[in-house]
Amino acid sequence: MAEMEHSYTLRKNKFIKTFILFCFLLVFTSCASIPVEREWQDIKRVRYRTEKLQVGDIIVKSKMAKDPLGWYGHAAMVVKKDTIGDYPKLGVGYYEIDTYSWLYEEREVMVLRYKHFDEKFKELFEENLKKHTDKGYFISGRKNTNSFYCSKYVWYIYYITAKELGYDLDLDSDGGFMVFPYDFIGSEELDQIIF
Repeated sequence: MAEMEHSYTLRKNKFIKTFILFCFLLVFTSCASIPVEREWQDIKRVRYRTEKLQVGDIIVKSKMAKDPLGWYGHAAMVVKKDTIGDYPKLGVGYYEIDTYSWLYEEREVMVLRYKHFDEKFKELFEENLKKHTDKGYFISGRKNTNSFYCSKYVWYIYYITAKELGYDLDLDSDGGFMVFPYDFIGSEELDQIIF
């Protein structure tokens, strides 16, 4: 009996240490600097000019210190006219929402557009959007396709579309194990759209 309790205690301690390490890595790997040529915009500017948005545009919301879900910012993308596709949080999974409603918060945003988003890319991109909306929300490494979170979903749809077209594309500017919303801001493959 004592041996079972000791084994349980060791497993529990290992879990706690792993969890603390995971949190530490999240905090210190999610800090990305904003390139000088990029600038945050008031969300209202984008909200009232949504006609400028195109399928594939990535919208990054700024970090929110008061809400743990907003500590790393947030990212989603335009999946069809006036519609955002998003993996917002645990327990929700993928959902689509009208652009105006998604831009409701008082935060700053950045709209980024892939430089080579032509008709050929768009056609396959839209097919991949439909294929990958059935996963649950869970934070895991970039290449694990069993689950998604906001920025991982955006990253993966671009990654898999380019791969199926025969080339490599990594919109994660730091190429880390995980992709965070701010990682898109530093990508040289994305242009900022000013509203």
